[in-house]
Amino acid sequence: MHFKMEGILLVNKPKGPTSFHIIKKLRRVTGVRKIGHAGTLDPDARGLLLVAFNKATKSIQLLQQLQKEYVAKILLGIRTDTDDVSGKVLSRNSVPPISNDAMKRVLADFVGRIQQVPPKFSAVKYRGERAYKLAREGRDFTLKAKEVSISVLSILYYENPFLRVIVECSKGTYMRAIARDVGEMLGCGGTLFSLLRRRIGGWNLREALRDDQLMDREVIENHLISLKNLKTLLSGMVMAHSGVCSIA
Repeated sequence: MHFKMEGILLVNKPKGPTSFHIIKKLRRVTGVRKIGHAGTLDPDARGLLLVAFNKATKSIQLLQQLQKEYVAKILLGIRTDTDDVSGKVLSRNSVPPISNDAMKRVLADFVGRIQQVPPKFSAVKYRGERAYKLAREGRDFTLKAKEVSISVLSILYYENPFLRVIVECSKGTYMRAIARDVGEMLGCGGTLFSLLRRRIGGWNLREALRDDQLMDREVIENHLISLKNLKTLLSGMVMAHSGVCSIA
């Protein structure tokens, strides 16, 4: 007999499936209907996905407030309509010579509370309709900038035309928009080449179950973070990630 599944599961989402595809798979394997996730990853993105079961779904809103850490690879010199490499190429430009120190100064301008315009191919709403729907229809519209908080934006390496960065940020921050805006500041354009989410709050990707492990209900049960442990962990995480900004 299976116990009632209550808690949070850390999942390592691979490139390809949508976040909702992972939820559907878990519903099929576990038989649990009340499952949700705390923060969508685009199909082409990989990494940590927090999945809540039953009563733990009440914590999703709080989980979404936790700071996230990404490793993003940006392709400079390319502009696309989706702000990532899955989209239609709008322009190709040469990338100007730039030193690592100069690149660090550019990235420093993005640290703190900034105004960010979401990608047109996103789930934000414009006059009651999803932006991606309007974009697919070829409609002309302009999204308003929203305030987001970026606490860290640092270089892992830069080798023209690729720039790999670590980003620590708040809810609602679009990595595709960072890639686009960094490229615009450099005068050549930029688009997101790949994305890995490796931390949410105090949870790390190395603790997460791989996609192939999600076919075994017993494995899932054994890796659930209980409601009791979740409450304790969240209390500490919310205190630790209370909006302090730093430049790395």
